[in-house]
Amino acid sequence: MGFYNILLLLSLLSGLSKCSLNCPTEKSHPLQFYLVRQCQRASTDDALALESNASLDECANLTRELRGLAFNYAPGGPKRHNNLFDLKFFRNETQKQKHMRSQWTVFKQPGEFFNCHVLPCPQNHTFSGMVNDSRFDYYSLYGRPTVVKNYTCLPEVGLFVVYTSPASYLNASLTCSNSSEFTGSLAHIASESRTSFLAQWLLQFNRKLLGQSESEPNVFLAYVGLAYNRSTSLSPMDFRNSQHEGLQCFLYRAWDTGHPRLGWDQANASCVALTPQGTWQTLSCDRELPFICEIHTAKATTSWAQDDAELDIGPNAVFECGND
Repeated sequence: MGFYNILLLLSLLSGLSKCSLNCPTEKSHPLQFYLVRQCQRASTDDALALESNASLDECANLTRELRGLAFNYAPGGPKRHNNLFDLKFFRNETQKQKHMRSQWTVFKQPGEFFNCHVLPCPQNHTFSGMVNDSRFDYYSLYGRPTVVKNYTCLPEVGLFVVYTSPASYLNASLTCSNSSEFTGSLAHIASESRTSFLAQWLLQFNRKLLGQSESEPNVFLAYVGLAYNRSTSLSPMDFRNSQHEGLQCFLYRAWDTGHPRLGWDQANASCVALTPQGTWQTLSCDRELPFICEIHTAKATTSWAQDDAELDIGPNAVFECGND
C-alpha cells in the first residue's frame, strides 16, 4: 500500500463524519428549474429526450434524471392546444406545401408529438435558438442567461468561464465569486465527467492557438476549486472544494503521477490545477495560473412552478402570445 493510500486510510479511520466533511445532499444542492420564456421553445436539435409527460413536475424530474440543464414543456389545455404562430404562418400554404409538411419526421416537428423536451444546455443571452410556439414554455436551471458572453456550456454538466490571464489561487477564487456578470466559484471537478470535459476544453483551446501568429499562451495548468489548507482541513489529505465540501465525499480521483504533493513547500496550503490531459496537480497557491470559474444555477425558491422572477423579456421574446 502506497504512502498516500495509507494517509487516506488513516483519515477515514480517524472518525471523520459526513457532517465534518460537509458532504453535499439533495437538500443542500436542490436543482430547481425556472420559467424563462413563455410561448416559446428552444431548439431540440441536440435534445437528450423527447417524451410526453403528464405534468410539469414529471418533465422537470425527467430532466434532472437525464442531467439536462433546461427543458421545453407544453402544459396543454384549450388555450395552449394549438400553435397559433403556425396557424398564422401556414394559413396561405398550398396543398403541395401541406403535403410536404406532413412528410416531416417526428424530429423535425417535435412539438406535434411530445410535450417535454429535455435539453443538454440552456440558451445563451441571444436566445437565437428559440422558436415561437404558443403551446410551449421554456425552463432553465440558470434562470435568465448570464450577461457574460464567453462562457462554455459542457452538456449535462454546467456552464464555465475560462480565464487565461494568470492569477494566484486566492485572486482566482475572488474573481469567480465576486463577478458582476454571474454568480459562481472556482469549478468543482470531483467527477469523471467534469474533469474530462474541462480537460478536453483546454486541449481544444490550445489547438485553436496553433498557427496564430499573435495569440494567447497555451494553457497547460488551470486552477480549479480544490485546495488543502492547514488551518481548516481536518487531515493532510482533506482537500476541499469551493463549497468547503471534502474531497472524501466523492469517489473520483485524477491525481497526476507524484501528486498530491504535501512536502515542505505545500505544508500550509496546497492548491489544485487541472491539466489538459485530465489529471490534477498540487501547487503552491501563490503561483499565478489561468483558472476556470463555474457559473452557479439560480437560487432555489419554494414555489418554482409559479415563480416568474426569472422570466426574460430580452431578444426575440414574445409579448403577445395570443392565448387569452
